[in-house]
Amino acid sequence: MNKTILKTALAVFVAALCVACTGKKDGEITCNLEGTIKGISGTDSLLIIDIMGEDTLGMMEVKNEAITPVQVTINEKVFALLSTKDQRGILIPIFLEEGTVKIDGDINDPASLKVSGTPMNEENNEVKAKMAELEKASEDADTEETMKKMADIIKPVIKKHKDDPMSFYYFLQYYSLFDNAGQLELINDISDKWGEEEMIANLKTALEKQTASQEGNMFIDFEAEYEGKVQKLSDYVGKGSYVLVDFWASWCAPCRAEIPNLIKAYNDYKDKGLVVLGVATWDKPEDTMRAIEELEIPYPQIMNAQNAGSDAYGIEGIPEIILFAPDGKIEARGLRGSAIEARLKNIYK
Repeated sequence: MNKTILKTALAVFVAALCVACTGKKDGEITCNLEGTIKGISGTDSLLIIDIMGEDTLGMMEVKNEAITPVQVTINEKVFALLSTKDQRGILIPIFLEEGTVKIDGDINDPASLKVSGTPMNEENNEVKAKMAELEKASEDADTEETMKKMADIIKPVIKKHKDDPMSFYYFLQYYSLFDNAGQLELINDISDKWGEEEMIANLKTALEKQTASQEGNMFIDFEAEYEGKVQKLSDYVGKGSYVLVDFWASWCAPCRAEIPNLIKAYNDYKDKGLVVLGVATWDKPEDTMRAIEELEIPYPQIMNAQNAGSDAYGIEGIPEIILFAPDGKIEARGLRGSAIEARLKNIYK
């Protein structure tokens, strides 16, 4: 349910251990880190990595399971990760802010690691406890209702922390709990500086396009050129017939698995006016042509569409099968398998 999207490219370790910082300037934040980490024999080191900037802020030495106290001075609150020095893995998120952060747990059991001591870290623990209770109580409950309850917990946290990194972390961790409109609301509400992050900006663009092309809206036209011929979606859609459009690629196994369903739909309903159309997405034309022959696809194709169709409809994964009404409005999105037949059977009964 949780989809954690985190930058994994780590900067080369260039910062030395920040200790006994003096001459603190206005606006600077001093964060002390201490605690105990079990499972470390002898001496080891852990890196403190700024996820936003990919900078290494400091290094914690762990000697006989005890953390040698570290003091990190930063200009603003930071969402960081604690990583082993050889970057074997990311262990736990930490919010760096004014005060003393305590880290306790077992390095061999990441779930046992607990960060506490400062307001954001304490609030994070409270939220995680509430989410864990819901997950435990929802084993036999309706999943949709559980997700709504989780969203009700997360939304005010993101809004409350819109100007600090906790909003960024919680959005990345839990945005899948919200529908398109809910995600856009959160993106528009959080601080502009998070919206400048490439991942957030790209997601916002995709969501805006998905919202513009949701069910009930008029189709969005696009065009593609192949062998000197330009084809448009409007060559097929909005002409008085239902049009079933499959955005697919030859290399995509789930796409190929849907082809028999589309061929069946074409054969069963073409005489009743249904138009079935393939849109070759993110694919080499020669590979598309080979797949058309192999799969014996009888319906027409918009060749070499590449990103044109996916950009127009905010498509992030294929196959994406969309049914357009005779007037060009979007009748249904995300059709797969038996849902295709069920929808067409209802139309052509």
